[in-house]
Amino acid sequence: MHTSGLFKLAVAIAVTAIATGCDDGKIYPSDADLSGDNGISVVMTGTITGAGNSYESGYTLALAAFNEGNEFAVASKTVGDGSETIELTNVSPTVNSVELCVINSLRKRILTLAYVAVDGSAGDRVVFDIGDVDASPFSVINREIFSTTCVQCHGATGHAAAGLDLQPDKAYEMLVNVPSTVVDGMRRVAAGDASASTLWQAVATDVSSTWNFHHNNLLTPDQSAFIENWINNSQND
Repeated sequence: MHTSGLFKLAVAIAVTAIATGCDDGKIYPSDADLSGDNGISVVMTGTITGAGNSYESGYTLALAAFNEGNEFAVASKTVGDGSETIELTNVSPTVNSVELCVINSLRKRILTLAYVAVDGSAGDRVVFDIGDVDASPFSVINREIFSTTCVQCHGATGHAAAGLDLQPDKAYEMLVNVPSTVVDGMRRVAAGDASASTLWQAVATDVSSTWNFHHNNLLTPDQSAFIENWINNSQND
């Protein structure tokens, strides 16, 4: 057979193979796994209150998955009020944790309320219960910032620096619309105006550089911004 004849035969075989593949619907190897269900399912149970519409200003309360050393969620699902069973499906077994947390518009973790560790040995379904969680912005700040970072100097040892007691049951009444004891004419939290609030100024500016303790390195910029957002969206009582 001439070379041109061989070429025509090869083309015909190729066309036949393509047509057969199209008829069969397969455009992938026969042993490919297209189930899309190779990951872990993580189920969070519990009751959440206080979220409401509080996270409209660039923040989201979410069930989110994170890789180790990375603050940006690789997958997330928004969480709202009520008795919840929230499932995050097809989570890669390479993630380090799944968390109930506050994330910003870039899905960056701001504060974590609850979490479960996840790894390749976790099996294909992980369930964790968070109990009853008040997820309102102030409650999150009170629990995850004041109680972990501030209360040591402000109330926990029986001494409240600058007369400010930030123990969980006292923090709100000691802050909101209360005159500042360190900056004349200002309030600790001026509801609706973070820039006029010594709380925000203390953690986000250099205003405390002349005080007994410099506060502006206590929190991350993202955490300070979350406090700013809470104050700016607070209502006068």
